[in-house]
Amino acid sequence: MIYHAQCSCGAVKLEAEGEPLVQCYCHCNSCRSRTGSPVSAPVLWPRTQVRFTSGKDKLRRYSKNNLPEGGVYSCEVCNGLVGGDLAGAGLFDIFAGLLSDLDFKPSVHLNYENAVLPIRDGLPKLKDMPEDWGGSGEFLAE
Repeated sequence: MIYHAQCSCGAVKLEAEGEPLVQCYCHCNSCRSRTGSPVSAPVLWPRTQVRFTSGKDKLRRYSKNNLPEGGVYSCEVCNGLVGGDLAGAGLFDIFAGLLSDLDFKPSVHLNYENAVLPIRDGLPKLKDMPEDWGGSGEFLAE
């Protein structure tokens, strides 16, 4: 299966091959400040399975720490976010709302210790991140 996404104006398009590793909600401060929303809905693939199919020349990259790899990508035409390259984890994040052909089914909340909008949906709530991603792996009560 190949999933398709694009920025709001359609100038930048990307695709992700295969099933995502994780569909989730994220409550971290970075996601909230980047999206202007109390919670984001990232869908994560191995970065080797995501590629830009058009508009690569219209991409802007922002790295909070000025690292040469990774960061958040947006379209220079419409300023629409198109994804985040989590280089250290080897993952690429595409926001669920950009994926036209994905049936979004989140399985977990990440960084719930930073939640400003509590969500009672019965899904597990990780305090920060899974252990294998460098987090504590600790769960919080709903």
